[in-house]
Amino acid sequence: MENELFIDRLLKTLGINEPGNIYPPKSNQSLRQLYQQVIDSPSPDHYRQSVLYYVLRDLSKTDKDGHHASNFVKSVFLPEKYRIFIDGVWYLDRARFEKALEYLTEPVLIPTFPEEIVYVLCTHPDQHDIHLPLAYYYTVSPPVTSPKVLEALHLKMAETSVTEALFWSRKQGPSMRRRLFDQLVHSVLDAPEGDDRARRSVELIHLPFDREEDQWFAAYLTEGQGRNIPRAKDALHVRAVAKGRSNALSELGKGFGSTANSGMEWSGSSFEHGLMTPPR
Repeated sequence: MENELFIDRLLKTLGINEPGNIYPPKSNQSLRQLYQQVIDSPSPDHYRQSVLYYVLRDLSKTDKDGHHASNFVKSVFLPEKYRIFIDGVWYLDRARFEKALEYLTEPVLIPTFPEEIVYVLCTHPDQHDIHLPLAYYYTVSPPVTSPKVLEALHLKMAETSVTEALFWSRKQGPSMRRRLFDQLVHSVLDAPEGDDRARRSVELIHLPFDREEDQWFAAYLTEGQGRNIPRAKDALHVRAVAKGRSNALSELGKGFGSTANSGMEWSGSSFEHGLMTPPR
């Protein structure tokens, strides 16, 4: 999904397998060759016309008002839903994400390339609004099955609400659910120091884990990759105390003095504060 424009995907749907070799066209001759390959495709007319509409939009340097593109749409009676979709992915390819979503969330559209769109919104280096992927996902409700896309979407979800990310992960299959749970714990506890990590850490510690999730939490922070997180033991202590396990502190804290792991003082409200306190 990386390093591929949506025009590349559109051309592939027409059976043009190496779109990077012909798009963008570098001369009038290569433009004619592109046109011929599109016309010769056995794909339905609306698919071919949609690609030609995209190409005409790309000619805006010489057609600043877009007359060629709009006239083409009228001349071939391109259905509105195809025009709307092409406008959306055209803006996506130019990293104009908010503008793209104005089109791609139109109710008239049937989700096309939904996983690719979600992944781009989650991972594109120029896309900094954490709410856009969720806006698209919740508005369109596209089917998402790719593990890579699920993980990327889950990370964005966890940035806005740790609770929402947990409950959403429960809707996934058993193996993916466990992967997402571990990812959630790691993304919260291993985040850069600051108020956001403190807020999200407290939210994580107080989540209503079921019995299985409680086991996963302990296993990840003691045996899994999470054991290398500087505040892994702190998180286990705080979780145990927050849930009223009176003997947990003495059991988990063996070997610690009154000042415990990672510069955290084990008294009163300093339990939760310790998750954001840097080691001294």
